[in-house]
Amino acid sequence: MAERSVPDKHAVRRSFERAARTYDRNSVLQCEVGIRLMKHLDPIRIEPERIVDLGCGTGAFFEPLRDRFPRAGVIGIDIAHPMLRLAARRQSWLKRLVGAGPRLVCADAERLPLATASVPLVFSNLALQWTRPEAVFAEAARVISTGGLFMFSTFGPDTLK
Repeated sequence: MAERSVPDKHAVRRSFERAARTYDRNSVLQCEVGIRLMKHLDPIRIEPERIVDLGCGTGAFFEPLRDRFPRAGVIGIDIAHPMLRLAARRQSWLKRLVGAGPRLVCADAERLPLATASVPLVFSNLALQWTRPEAVFAEAARVISTGGLFMFSTFGPDTLK
């Protein structure tokens, strides 16, 4: 079996930096998969005080996550600064002014700048294919608190063939 090649991180970052401006209007598949992933949260019976949206992009799932878990603070993590700038604009100017919106962090999913056992829920929609999944799973296991959950979607090996 051939070893899976992982895209170069710098190339991935540059690609998402260039795509940020038009990402939302071209991300139909990502939105549909994310909506379906959100539905899988319906039977989940945890009430996290903190949620990480890993690979948050432009923040399309911040509001649905807050609607589902109204007491939770959201931390959006993405590798591309321009994506995070767009994610910040999803918040009203008042929420931005008082710091009530999601905290946004530019970071690599393989090396999360979060404390061990500090997050009850990590949500990640179609970001794993840009990483070494074993590294992301190890980081998720490190940062998720006892009884927490890593809810993710990714493409299978034959997707889009």
